[in-house]
Amino acid sequence: MKHFSRRQFLSTAATSAVLASMPALAQVKKRKPRVGVQLYSVRDLCGQDLLGTLKAVKEIGYEGIELAGTYGKSAKELKQMAADLGLVFCGTHSGLDSIKPANLSKTLDYYSEMGNTYVTVPHMNADTAQGWIDFAKVFMDAVETAKKAGIRIGYHNHQHEFKDKFEGVSKFQIFFDHVSPEINMQLDVGHVVSAGDDPVAWLKKYPKRAYTVHAKEVYPGKGILGQPGEGRKGVDWDGVFAFCESDVTEWYIVETEADPKSIENVRGCFEYLKAKGRA
Repeated sequence: MKHFSRRQFLSTAATSAVLASMPALAQVKKRKPRVGVQLYSVRDLCGQDLLGTLKAVKEIGYEGIELAGTYGKSAKELKQMAADLGLVFCGTHSGLDSIKPANLSKTLDYYSEMGNTYVTVPHMNADTAQGWIDFAKVFMDAVETAKKAGIRIGYHNHQHEFKDKFEGVSKFQIFFDHVSPEINMQLDVGHVVSAGDDPVAWLKKYPKRAYTVHAKEVYPGKGILGQPGEGRKGVDWDGVFAFCESDVTEWYIVETEADPKSIENVRGCFEYLKAKGRA
């Protein structure tokens, strides 16, 4: 594996500083973050009966939905389906290729027609630091065009971004040191804790970036917020809430991966947020 030297890493500091100084997209007036759900949590149900699943999500009390696939529906169909139920789009997960130059216009047109303002890449990997810097360039090449379309692009982490390091610097840090604050840092707090790291520390390191946050408990596990399993360290939810509600976070987006065939974990997560005064 090719290692990225500390000298090379430090040589990019000036670039990072310039990017960090770029103006952010216009922000709405601050309010308590709203609560949405990533439909990947109930993907099997969505595949069987999308409309029925969205109705169930709405009945639980969720305000927003984040897509992980479009289930063969047009943007117009999805927009109408959500509007009829009183749901709004709090984002979508879309592969890295979707924001590359050849596909960017098509991607933005589709989600603009839908009324969705967050497009988030859910996974990337490279085995060199330069590879992560190259990923950052793809995002920075797309950010101005996306902004003109009223869309904020972002990245969603898993665990490897914190576990894997080059010269002591994590993949996560390399990437976010090389993109501007206009890129949404969709921190999946459960994955951060599962990787043995502290999500609140990362939120503090990169303030005014986490416009949407994935509310997930440690993984793998029971899949319900506040229930990490016997003997396991769970997420410091009070710490996460305190920071997000002092920062720019607009959505807590529940994601639970334990049982995509059932609505019950999604219900349990909402009940936990409600008990904590967040839903």
